[in-house]
Amino acid sequence: MNNPWYLDEQLWQDFYHCMFSAADFQRGEDDVAALLNLLGLMPQHVLDLGCGPGRHSLPLARSGCDVTAIDTSPFLLQRLREHLQQHNASAHDDLDINIEQADMRSYRSTQAFDLVVCLWSSFGYFDTPEDNRSVLQASHHNLRPGGHLVIDVAGKETLLRELQPVHADEFADDSLLITRPLLLDDMTRMEVDWLLVRADDSVARARFTHFIYSAAELQQLLQQTGFSSVQCYGSWDGRDYDLDAERLIVVAEK
Repeated sequence: MNNPWYLDEQLWQDFYHCMFSAADFQRGEDDVAALLNLLGLMPQHVLDLGCGPGRHSLPLARSGCDVTAIDTSPFLLQRLREHLQQHNASAHDDLDINIEQADMRSYRSTQAFDLVVCLWSSFGYFDTPEDNRSVLQASHHNLRPGGHLVIDVAGKETLLRELQPVHADEFADDSLLITRPLLLDDMTRMEVDWLLVRADDSVARARFTHFIYSAAELQQLLQQTGFSSVQCYGSWDGRDYDLDAERLIVVAEK
């Protein structure tokens, strides 16, 4: 049986520059600043689920949070370590992040977190609804009473508004990424085909699927897994989730 797509290290290596550019890291800085402003508090202990190369873990740590960052990809975790080392060398800092290779469905910490984050569409990767529910159950377990889970995804309403049958993105190294999305299973999942044409004419291909949620669906799922309060926003500045929503930002309190 083949491994699921998110365990394919070649995918992360081939498409890394498409997903984690310098602009994406700057956007991560902006997201974290807006997240902390939206919460109106400074959490001490933070768990970053699906942390990747640290787009959000790093600015959270620089903000003074004690950060634990988990991911299943050794390649992406190594990039996080490299970014952390580069920061410490350039800033003459001793910033530290607890970096662990772990599955967000089953991760259980002996430490209670003030904040758990799952950002930039890292929720919904798994094969079944039960897997996604397990992520929420584990997050609930890892939070202290009164702690918050924040999920940031492209909401189903926004995806349906903006969906194109095919589109292309060109990058600074002259590579071209062609994307073809397809809705599946009564619009509960999306399948995405990626075709990366590099400047040397070599080609990389990938296909992945993930669940997509409306605000009401995700809110209901969080309530079913024990969260007492769930708020949905259409952007990091706290705007209402409506037809003009940019993202689906969900803040759930334990």
